[in-house]
Amino acid sequence: MNDLEIFRTELDETDKNLIDYFSMRFKLIEKIGKYKKKNNITLLQPERWQQVLDSRKAYWKDKWIKESFIEEVWNKIHKYSLELEKEKWKKD
Repeated sequence: MNDLEIFRTELDETDKNLIDYFSMRFKLIEKIGKYKKKNNITLLQPERWQQVLDSRKAYWKDKWIKESFIEEVWNKIHKYSLELEKEKWKKD
């Protein structure tokens, strides 16, 4: 196996881990959606969202990742999370 194949194998494993972590995160989102419905809490809480976004950008600042990338990715994650919460509200 050459270096490129080794790197690609490592990349494949890293991607699988990312998918597993996203799955865990979205399972938590479903629980949060259920909790919010039960306790009559609005799905979108702008203050909390800003806290999340700011903390993620601050954490990743030292990881050599552009802030714009983090913002774009987390906005997509947040949008999908809200969709999951809405689905949970409809089902329960």
